[in-house]
Amino acid sequence: MIALVRRRARAQWPVLAALLAVVTLGATLLGVCALLVTRSASLALGVAAGQTEAERTTVTAYASAVGGADTATVTEATRDVLTSALAPFPARTAARASSVLRPLPGREEDARTYLSGVEDLPSRAALTGGRWPAAAGETVVLDSTATLLKLHVGSRVAGLTVVGVARPLPGGGWDRDPLGGAGYDPEFTDTTSMRKFPAYGPLLVGFDDLIAGGSPLSRLEITARPDLAGATPATLATVAAGVRAADSRLTGALGERAQFVRVASELTGTLGAQRHQQDVTEAAVLAVATLGTVLTAVALALAGRLTAGLRAPETALLSALGTSRAQLAVVAVAEAGLIALLAAAVAVPVSALVHSGLSHLPPMAGAGLATGPAATLPQVLAVAAGALALTVVLVLIAIRAEAPHGERGRRELLARSGADVLLVVFAALGWWQLHARGGDTDILQVLAPGLLLIAGAAVALRLVPPALRVADRLARRSDGLPLPLAAFEAARRPQAAAAGLLICLAAATGTFGVAFDSTWHRSQQDQADLAVGTDLAVALTTAPVAGQGAAIAAATGAAVVSPATGRGLAIGQWLGDGDPPRLVATDTTRANELLRGRPPGDEDWAGATRGLAPASPVRGVPLPADGTFSLAVTATGDIPLVATPALLLQDSAGLRTTCTGRPLPADGRRHAITGCLPVAGMQLIAVLVPVDPGPGYFSAGDTSEIWADLRLPGPVGDLGAWTVASARPDAGRVANPALTGTGSTLRMTATAQLGGSSSVTPTLVATAFRAPDAVPVVISQRLADGIGVRAGAELDVLVGDTGVPVEVTGVVPAVPSAPGAAAVLADLDTLTRVLVASGDPGSPVDAWWAGTPARDDVAALHLGPVTTRAAETARLTAGPLNAGLPAVLRLLVPAAVLLLLAGVLLHVTHDLRDRAVEVARLRGLGLTGRQIRTVLLGQHGFVLLPLLAAGALVGALATWIVTPLLVRSETGAAPIPGVAPMWPWAGEGLIILLLVTGCGAAAGIVAAVQARRAGAAQLRVAS
Repeated sequence: MIALVRRRARAQWPVLAALLAVVTLGATLLGVCALLVTRSASLALGVAAGQTEAERTTVTAYASAVGGADTATVTEATRDVLTSALAPFPARTAARASSVLRPLPGREEDARTYLSGVEDLPSRAALTGGRWPAAAGETVVLDSTATLLKLHVGSRVAGLTVVGVARPLPGGGWDRDPLGGAGYDPEFTDTTSMRKFPAYGPLLVGFDDLIAGGSPLSRLEITARPDLAGATPATLATVAAGVRAADSRLTGALGERAQFVRVASELTGTLGAQRHQQDVTEAAVLAVATLGTVLTAVALALAGRLTAGLRAPETALLSALGTSRAQLAVVAVAEAGLIALLAAAVAVPVSALVHSGLSHLPPMAGAGLATGPAATLPQVLAVAAGALALTVVLVLIAIRAEAPHGERGRRELLARSGADVLLVVFAALGWWQLHARGGDTDILQVLAPGLLLIAGAAVALRLVPPALRVADRLARRSDGLPLPLAAFEAARRPQAAAAGLLICLAAATGTFGVAFDSTWHRSQQDQADLAVGTDLAVALTTAPVAGQGAAIAAATGAAVVSPATGRGLAIGQWLGDGDPPRLVATDTTRANELLRGRPPGDEDWAGATRGLAPASPVRGVPLPADGTFSLAVTATGDIPLVATPALLLQDSAGLRTTCTGRPLPADGRRHAITGCLPVAGMQLIAVLVPVDPGPGYFSAGDTSEIWADLRLPGPVGDLGAWTVASARPDAGRVANPALTGTGSTLRMTATAQLGGSSSVTPTLVATAFRAPDAVPVVISQRLADGIGVRAGAELDVLVGDTGVPVEVTGVVPAVPSAPGAAAVLADLDTLTRVLVASGDPGSPVDAWWAGTPARDDVAALHLGPVTTRAAETARLTAGPLNAGLPAVLRLLVPAAVLLLLAGVLLHVTHDLRDRAVEVARLRGLGLTGRQIRTVLLGQHGFVLLPLLAAGALVGALATWIVTPLLVRSETGAAPIPGVAPMWPWAGEGLIILLLVTGCGAAAGIVAAVQARRAGAAQLRVAS
């Protein structure tokens, strides 16, 4: 039998070569996918971890109430816990500490200050004079503190010598300073005694000097930043476990030496999210691999069936000579095993080369995943298993070919009918699983795309015979012979559609692959648009200052730069289902230029935000840079009063900042308010003067006449748009408010009712604008469903500590920068007006948004994390954790084309060889070679074109049905906004044209050869 196999292989090498090529192609596809989900996936996790922002990988330990004798040991123990938790990665630590508050001699009664030590201080602050402290007893003060305390280099304060004056740098961590880097707080609250007193500081000293000095620490903070370069899944799992255990380890290490000890980090959550995102990508890659394997199996089944037909006479002769079916089965197994071995031997190096080639192409190359060719154990196992599974198909076909023809025909018909039903059932079940799934993936969901496409192809094949019969009836109307004869042959010969499943499935796979790739990229872009909310966003780590907008505009060249708000929001008692509501506010007058993230199918943002912005912009009093205000407050009555003025100013970028003065006695004396106008182009748009009884005094309800004269560093000008009123909600504490302007003085007068049973502070508010009664807002669908409201509803929300009435003007699927959240979108101008009218001049701004930037140079400003729509899109479409899916889709479409062309070529060759005698008879009947070619091409054209069209239709239906379920967000959940199926007509037209051209060329070449050979010789051989 071995000799038989050898001789037959030598005689039928083209057929075996075709079988070997098909098996090798399928095994190679599996090998590449195995490398993508193992080698590339492992590398991607390491690359993604190394590229993660430092803020998301740092581990910070906090401790408070550290005794003076324990500061050194507590600091050392804390560093040891952090560095050991991050092993095996090296970590760089940075510490900062603040002493307990101490009296500040020579200032107000109860004034306090504190010492701070900050490691790497020159990177967090910039000297404006002097030098950094170099020895114990030396200090550096912030410029704001120096101004208030009238300090300079050489001054003495709290027993220390001032050797330098500095200003805090943005992004220097000053938000974690007790005073937030402001240098002064007139009403600092001591968390232990809950007393309020003025606080100045910090007095910056060397960190080592602070620790060695024995001063008790009110807070200690040590941050460790690991270097995750070269990370592997194993090392990342180790460091995640270490960080999770760090909190309990630190608590045990410090014991009673510190209080409120904790370790905080986003590292474990970040690594878990990246691992989950990798799982989502791997599931999609496996789904594509399964689809390619199914297509290969169908191509191999066709090739095996044609081979069995070719060997039918040989098999019958061997059976007649006494060869048993068991012996024939052994021959088939031996031949298939040899093909599997050869295919695996070829597929292993080829798949390694193909994988390496893909890794050097976008997007894998740009994601840092380029690797050289190498074989791995999972790849070899996948190739071997795939080759073995595919050759089993050949064995089964060969064994079935030995059955009697009638029995085999009945069995095939029954199997085919049952298979159609089962495929449709399993495809429906897979679709249901995809539709009902959460963030996890099971095997049926991986198989769902392949099941759906093969079920659609099987159903489409049912439509081919009726279509061919219709074509036959139409073709009979022709006066010529070739066209009716071709239609007759196509409709009457079932073997003409033998390759129908492969042709239809390959066309469906190719078109589906192109559409899936386009849909996936579009969805990632939509997700990026909505997640960022604009083209460029800067999340501020410190309070915004005047002039920042101009600096951002200069750094980016953006057409629009606007302050923005993105913070939590309280809506009554509703806290959301695990995700608190969010407030998003920005300049909605330029919605189309600024906002991004419009969900597909939603109305234009200009329409969605229409009516949110006020009808007219604010026009305040323009003032020069570096100008000084002065305020004199006079009050009648026996109780001394104190006024704490707040000036609301607006710069050229629309940022509104508050300049708050010290509490001033209402004694008629004028007091300067400085540092309010750091840049040119600022305008005064509001003045707030709250009035309270002085310290130690209580009013039972006295009435006082109030005069507040604010002198400006420029002329007051026209006050026609200005209004004056009591702060909302008006509790009747301010009566007869009036506003006048003369020269450079703005005078406000009113009658204030003090004390009594009400806790509301009488506040006089003068504004250059009119505030609406409620803020018009647009809310997300999730928020609307959560609280059960629709357009037209009125709500009361809490912004910070101020209650704000809002009116819902519309409901949108999602709010930019808050995907999937219960969110509120408002106009920042309108929101600020209502807050000021409510007596709250504090700025809610915590971000900057820029539209259509020309460049991204904002990082150099050190304002905070910068996110761009382009970078987020690149991360989602070409980042290391997602790059595997576009790569495998790039491989799937060529594989589908090659398998289709190979199957068509094999089918046409075998069919025309079987009909050689019929072709010769047509020549004997007088048909010319050209007419014979027309008949043959027409016959196959009648079959191929409907099958290709049906396949494209199945691919389009699958695109609309299954791609919205296959495309997932990086968390594995459904993307927000929802997926909009894409059908790229140019790409689809190109692949359909390629398939039609390839099939036509294959049929044309074989038909031309067969027509040229047709003659009397073939008739004599047949007879």
